[in-house]
Amino acid sequence: MKTLNCKLSEEEHRKIAAELYQAEKAVSSIPLLTERYPDMTMDDAYSIQKAGLAMRLADGAHIVGRKIGITSAGMMNLLHVNTPDYGYLLDTGMILQGDTCRRSSKNIPLIECEIAFLMGEDLTGPAVTPADVLCATRYVVPCFELCDARYPGWNVTVCDTISDNAGASAFMIGSQPKPVTEVNLRNIGLVVEKNGVLHGTGAGAEVLGSPVNSMVWLVNKLAEYGDGLKKGDIVLSGAFIAADPVKAGDSYTCCMDGFPPLSIAFEE
Repeated sequence: MKTLNCKLSEEEHRKIAAELYQAEKAVSSIPLLTERYPDMTMDDAYSIQKAGLAMRLADGAHIVGRKIGITSAGMMNLLHVNTPDYGYLLDTGMILQGDTCRRSSKNIPLIECEIAFLMGEDLTGPAVTPADVLCATRYVVPCFELCDARYPGWNVTVCDTISDNAGASAFMIGSQPKPVTEVNLRNIGLVVEKNGVLHGTGAGAEVLGSPVNSMVWLVNKLAEYGDGLKKGDIVLSGAFIAADPVKAGDSYTCCMDGFPPLSIAFEE
């Protein structure tokens, strides 16, 4: 576990985390953190995220996994970083297949399509390899991630989004997972339809060359903060195509090679 490089105090971490949490509950925005705290570091951001997590757990939420973001070269260039980020998945964000999601419950939502890993064993870094990830993974399955932010217009830096739980808001996973040994994670293809019309296509290679590489990064990064994955965790490994802004009335279908289609719809 590394020595943290924080420029803000623990009291400031808790204060910012509370501000973000209240904005989430109010479905509203706050001024950009990095404009108010220009010296904040990524360690500050992860400490704020952890403080916010503690508040949600105290209110009755439960951790069900992690999400990985900023896994494409385009997103890294946009945010001027050379690393992904991560956030926590909570049971309060799970959307069941067949349920309709309320657009009005989110601030400025974006939807992403990706592949989720379902862990069959605990996995902790450092020095985790792709082989370790594959051995510890029981199943993989298509998923939707609904990202949200507390800042106007998604004009963020990486420290802003990490502080805000890396944009993690809600997610839906497919009901028919496959053993990871049956899926070519680098070459698997994805077709996304929006409102019945082709919206985009992608492949697993869009995610750091393979979603397995994304998982390796996550487990080794978690180890820096004394954390790891647990058996039963759900991990969203990163988007195959660019995130799309969601409006009331929109519907999306994710068609991933070898899996049944997965659909989600949004009402007002």
